[in-house]
Amino acid sequence: MRYSRFTRRIAVTGEASVRLLLTEDSDDGTLLDLSRQGARLRINRLFEPGQKLALMLNLPWNEPPVEVRLAAVKWTKDNNVGVEFLKVGDDDRVSLDVFLASRPNYKRARSESPVISYVHSASRPQHGSAAPQP
Repeated sequence: MRYSRFTRRIAVTGEASVRLLLTEDSDDGTLLDLSRQGARLRINRLFEPGQKLALMLNLPWNEPPVEVRLAAVKWTKDNNVGVEFLKVGDDDRVSLDVFLASRPNYKRARSESPVISYVHSASRPQHGSAAPQP
């Protein structure tokens, strides 16, 4: 089965620490590209699609690292591994979203959820609707 990508990704170079959840083995690799949903890594270890990993991604440009609590290997080719992020903590998700939004070549695809939503919808009238009367 072929993996289909629905989100944009950006080329980056950073360090990645990878821990295989089943055996607790760990190794370091290189972060090659990144999106809101996953990443491509170069690592000198053989992986199989479906394996579960935990990742620590050290982003470039002095950004804080992002911890991915659970990721799944989607594809492998040579020393490259494509991973899908399954569990990312709220603070790490915000850091990732802010990092991606600050890159000039990154634009969200229509199918992606908003990067950050600051306003609760009940506290503000919907576009085109009248404000509630006192």
